[in-house]
Amino acid sequence: MKTVVASFCALLVAAATSVAGPKEDLANAWSKGAAALAKQQREDGGWSLKGLGDNSDVAITGLALAALAGSEEGKKTYADAIAKACAYLVKNQAADGSIANEGAVPKLTNYKTSIAMTALATVDKAKYKDVLDKGAKWLVAFQYQENGPQKADKNDPNYGGAGYDEKKDQPRGDMSNTTYMLEALEAAGVPKDSEVWKRALTFVQRCQNRSESNDGPGFDKLGVVVGDDGGFFYRPGESKAEKETLPNGKQCFRSYGSMTYEGYKSMIYAGLSKDDPRVKAALGWIAKNYTLDENPGMKAQGYFYYLHAFASALDAAGVSEIKDADGETHKWAEELATKLAGLQKEDGNWAGDPRWWEDMQPLPTLYALLSLNRAAKHVK
Repeated sequence: MKTVVASFCALLVAAATSVAGPKEDLANAWSKGAAALAKQQREDGGWSLKGLGDNSDVAITGLALAALAGSEEGKKTYADAIAKACAYLVKNQAADGSIANEGAVPKLTNYKTSIAMTALATVDKAKYKDVLDKGAKWLVAFQYQENGPQKADKNDPNYGGAGYDEKKDQPRGDMSNTTYMLEALEAAGVPKDSEVWKRALTFVQRCQNRSESNDGPGFDKLGVVVGDDGGFFYRPGESKAEKETLPNGKQCFRSYGSMTYEGYKSMIYAGLSKDDPRVKAALGWIAKNYTLDENPGMKAQGYFYYLHAFASALDAAGVSEIKDADGETHKWAEELATKLAGLQKEDGNWAGDPRWWEDMQPLPTLYALLSLNRAAKHVK
């Protein structure tokens, strides 16, 4: 009798599981995650990163705001929280247009301004037009270029990029900061004929392992060459996935998942078509390394950031399906929804590897919710 009852229960569980699908997984995971996130909002309207002090932070607040406001359910359910978060970000905009925490060290001005702008545009682009216009003006000026405050000519590997500012007046350009900048400029509606996009494309292609288009200076001085797998690394001069040895015995910076999706997205924002050979090369790497189990090249490190880069890039490119190296077609958004639903904790949060703070709330939860927002547009 016990065996019969156990079998019957197993059938009920199986039936319940079969009824639920990616759309339900996404909705349930988002609702639980958003509720957990909303509980962490501070009295001043901001959010802080647990483990790094108690003060609200512009970047964490911007990510939280975009997470909640990135769905129609969020805009209705969390209208008050969204309004308070918007007020917090606007309050932190300086006269020069940048949006950061006054007195914070490091200041991380490009990073914070970009995230805050994208979040405010997610809420209401028309309402915050003046804030976005001022922010865009600051971002364009902050980009490495010939005549800006951070001077760099085309022979400088940083040219066209953006970076952190924690160590010196002229930060090193990197793909992550550059992508955040371009996403903010896209959200602010900066015209595609602006020189900022052309400069950015110079930097972006110098982070791609495609020797035909990567004319980046200084690789020889570092003892490396440019590879040809179409993937991306962190910046001209560094890959967080270290180096790899090519069949000819020479070394190149190893391509890895999160930066390849960021590079792919950046090329889309910069106006390249899907038929451009640089875009096709990046998509080729993506197809060859398609996975939701890890950050390819980095394993568990930066995993939730990777999922966010993965989802935002494919959404920005208008890609709903990917055919991998074995010829299998993946509906990435459905697979992502199911994956994140399975990784969610009982309290609604997600948690990841300690590197890059993915073990600190609410960062992994923010990345997960933002990923679900992007995936929602492609889940039927």
